[in-house]
Amino acid sequence: MHVLFADRFKTRGDSLKYLRGLSLSLFNLNPKEFPKELFGREKELDELVRLVKARRWIAILGPRMVGKTSLIKAANVKLEKTGVKAIYVNLWGAKGTHGLLNALAQGLNKENSVLQKIKDMANRTEGVSFGPGGISISLSKRPMTTMWDLLGAIGKQAGDCVIELDEVQELSAISGHLLRLLANIFNTHPNVVFILTGSMFGLMKTLLEPRSTSPMYGRSPAKFYLEPFTKEKSSEFLKKGVQECHEATTEEQIEEAVEKLDGIPGWLTLYGNNVAVRKLPHKKAIQETISEGMKITKDELEHFLQGRDRTTYLAALKIAATSARWKEIKAAIETRRNSVPNDATVQNALENLKAAMLTNEEEGVYTVKDPMLRKLLLTSQIT
Repeated sequence: MHVLFADRFKTRGDSLKYLRGLSLSLFNLNPKEFPKELFGREKELDELVRLVKARRWIAILGPRMVGKTSLIKAANVKLEKTGVKAIYVNLWGAKGTHGLLNALAQGLNKENSVLQKIKDMANRTEGVSFGPGGISISLSKRPMTTMWDLLGAIGKQAGDCVIELDEVQELSAISGHLLRLLANIFNTHPNVVFILTGSMFGLMKTLLEPRSTSPMYGRSPAKFYLEPFTKEKSSEFLKKGVQECHEATTEEQIEEAVEKLDGIPGWLTLYGNNVAVRKLPHKKAIQETISEGMKITKDELEHFLQGRDRTTYLAALKIAATSARWKEIKAAIETRRNSVPNDATVQNALENLKAAMLTNEEEGVYTVKDPMLRKLLLTSQIT
């Protein structure tokens, strides 16, 4: 999007200098990388760093687009100054043990100091090889053993280290094996700390609320919830971002954006980018933000619905978008399915939707808080 206005500058050097400045602004669409780029998360950042230094495992919870990845990456900068190495592992779309192994390899390839320390030991691991591009994973007959050996190499050779599994709910299909693996790491390598992010269902729920028979019983990560911005903080965020980019806006425009985007930092950032970087008029910027936000939300919702009863979940979501009680949701599911669902089916769907932070429940009323998801559900774009 930046190239749309590169011709405003006399030379390519002037253009790149300006764009480099924009890349550090609050309205940069990429996850923030440095503490100075974060807005309004100072307490959360300090607490996250404190917990890691205390060798406490952590589970960061919160809706999508709230800034979990940015918080982790900013914390990494602070941690590395104290000698703690960080390996960020993006699990979005990863399936099974091989998906986890490949994601871990990608994370290791971005942390060369750790890679060099574990190279000799990891090179003797089945399914692991090294080349010019770093570590690579091939099919292994015993992938979980390969994972254990690789994590063991990190634990023995890398010193103090934090491994960040972003979107850990993606690994629910291998939760039993992974829980045993994590418990072994916890017991064997106290220098290795895990940060886990995701929704409160599947693997994450098992980690945070383990039964007495679970390998992680008594070892639950500290729960760390990242809230959306308040209206006041949302307004302050937009004003500061606009000021950074030397743009002008009115109080009324800020208020409308805050009202429509509801405190979700990702949507506020997208709007700010449309206004300050793409130079769109306010109304057009709102429209573009909602349009793009709905596309992103649809992709993520489709991902969530994979392997689930689509008819039941969409019926529940669509009526919750206008606020509904349990009986109304059951009736909507019945209408959509053309058959009476049993109470357990309805309750299970609602619990999963709450755990995935797609719905909220307060005093028996279910709602959809995310403005993009709410708008999407009220259209015919998803059926």
